[in-house]
Amino acid sequence: MNCDYLQKFLFENLQIKGSFVRLDRCWQEILQRAHPDVTAQELLGEAVSAAALLTSNIKFQGSISLQVQSAGAMRFLLGQCNHRGDVRGVVRMREQTAESFLEQAILSINLEPEIEGSPYQGIVEMSDEGLVPVLERYFSQSEQLETRFWLGVGLDWCSGLMLQKMPGETFDADGWNRITILASSVLEKELQCLDSGHLIKRLFHEEDVRLFPASEVRFRCSCSTQKVLSMLQTLGEDDLNELIQERGSVEVSCEYCGHTYQFDKVDVARIFTDIGFLPPSSTGLH
Repeated sequence: MNCDYLQKFLFENLQIKGSFVRLDRCWQEILQRAHPDVTAQELLGEAVSAAALLTSNIKFQGSISLQVQSAGAMRFLLGQCNHRGDVRGVVRMREQTAESFLEQAILSINLEPEIEGSPYQGIVEMSDEGLVPVLERYFSQSEQLETRFWLGVGLDWCSGLMLQKMPGETFDADGWNRITILASSVLEKELQCLDSGHLIKRLFHEEDVRLFPASEVRFRCSCSTQKVLSMLQTLGEDDLNELIQERGSVEVSCEYCGHTYQFDKVDVARIFTDIGFLPPSSTGLH
């Protein structure tokens, strides 16, 4: 099995569904680009894993992102995954020392459709208690959907398990309580070393569980020349030409993947013509 994957499962006789995600190579890709503070690394891994788990439920083409903004030592963090299994993440720390890692922190859960539908944002206050209790509280209070998460993060891996109680009549009144108690016995070592099939069998060996085919998860950034051009157009032609006069070219680097887009005065002129923009004369660098 691919070491970066998302797999859904269903309890046949219960109104409960679940997902498991495992990230190895793509988590290492994120770490190489994000260079997170040691304290922020765990939270970033949890956010990326949780975003991937949540995409197992979306009914639209688009992405889910978990974004944390704080007045503490960690200024900004984002974990994102889309319906294709493309994940990315970034974290930004403050240079000055803050008393708290997460001070006046807010967690935003953003649903961003690519084609049809309207963007949605749910917001919940966050503290140093961590991501899991905040997410569970959000789903219980704001979505009225009982949801549990178990997340693990290491230097070269991160993974997670999610369970959700589906609406509807159930013939096993104790089912949700029983399943969540069983899931709570999971060890971090098991999240690290076991694949989804063995983990689910270990946790729920007496339950009737249906596993769906796993889907690949990969690190892939959604930045593009066109998106950079749209941003540059908002600056205006005069300001762009002034930058080029000072620096010789305009360079824009993606904070997620590190790719650099470079434009010269010919490129800038093309941005504001009716003909449209042609590929930049200077090649983007990684």
